[in-house]
Amino acid sequence: MRETTLLRYLIKRLKEEGIIKYDKDFLTYINTQNIVTPKQLSDYLRRDGEIRNKQFVKEIIRYFNLPKNICQLNNKGQIKALDNAVEEELKKIEATNEDALNLSNIITLYYPRTKEQIELLDKFNKLDSKQKQIDFLNSLKEKGLLEKKVQNQEFLVYLLKSAYDKGLYKEIIELIIPNLYRNYHSLVEVQKIEAHSLGSLGDYKSAQHILSVIIDKNIVENINLRTSALSNKKRELLSQKTIDKEELYKLIVGYKELFFYQNIHSYYTGINLVYLVVLGQVLFPTDNRFSSIDTQEIYNLSKPSLKEDKTHNDYYNKMSELEFKLLLCYDGIIEKIESFLANYEPHFSLVERTLRQMKIILNHIDKTEHIYVILLKKAITILNDYIIFASKN
Repeated sequence: MRETTLLRYLIKRLKEEGIIKYDKDFLTYINTQNIVTPKQLSDYLRRDGEIRNKQFVKEIIRYFNLPKNICQLNNKGQIKALDNAVEEELKKIEATNEDALNLSNIITLYYPRTKEQIELLDKFNKLDSKQKQIDFLNSLKEKGLLEKKVQNQEFLVYLLKSAYDKGLYKEIIELIIPNLYRNYHSLVEVQKIEAHSLGSLGDYKSAQHILSVIIDKNIVENINLRTSALSNKKRELLSQKTIDKEELYKLIVGYKELFFYQNIHSYYTGINLVYLVVLGQVLFPTDNRFSSIDTQEIYNLSKPSLKEDKTHNDYYNKMSELEFKLLLCYDGIIEKIESFLANYEPHFSLVERTLRQMKIILNHIDKTEHIYVILLKKAITILNDYIIFASKN
């Protein structure tokens, strides 16, 4: 990458981590406002090339302790060096904050769950009926256990995770999330649950916004978070009666960029990508932009991730592999889906999420004469039957 591109990336990462808020803050952060003006910085960030002020370059390298030959490194080496520099800045800030503001020996910051709360969570986890689960949450509300109190915070986070596993999205948004203090609400896992719950309730824009800015230390999880953001954009697009071809292609390009990012090939991104490519190929068969994408290659590249990625529930790894084969029209795939559900016995709320994905695609190709339609209809019937059975038992 050229000097200006490296500077853009460094400033972007500093903003993502909350170290600086605006581009111009970079100058005061490294104390170079006397070397470069905000307007000059803006000019550098708008173009691709060298930075004329070499003193500015030297100060950046010195301040962040970057390799002096960073411009001669390959892209991967440059990104690694800049990411390491930002990580070191975070450590320095955290160390400063801890040294200056550590009041934990005076003020109790952590209230573990009480024996009563643990017993109530255990009881909630054992409830099998959705109505019983909702009634139980309402009873907790009446007891004051869902109130925004410091002694309820740890309990609410555990309850949040259990409620999400049970598919209680409306209750999460209305009863639990509003009562979390900022330090718990800002947890990556909590924000993910909030976003996925909003998306499941049809509030795609709010879900997109949350997922687009969450940062996780795990690069695969960061790719998954961005994939989830795109997936809510996808649901928003597919909720329209008519698919805008250009918007569909733009989404596919976004998924492709994430799928090939650093050659990680996350299966979660891959399966979402294949769903949309298949949709584009069916709806716009003469458009080479869709027909030229090799879905088999995407599946092949996703195979290592399907086996190694532990960022999701095992159900998603196993089901996604079957979905790849379904969209690639593998022989015997319907029987394999049926067998998987019978043997694995996943919670019906997990299967509901897969069913929604299939239905939203089928809605747009239902009237076409294509093998995908036949296979999707059969798979949807199996998933629906399983959900009815599992939710009653």
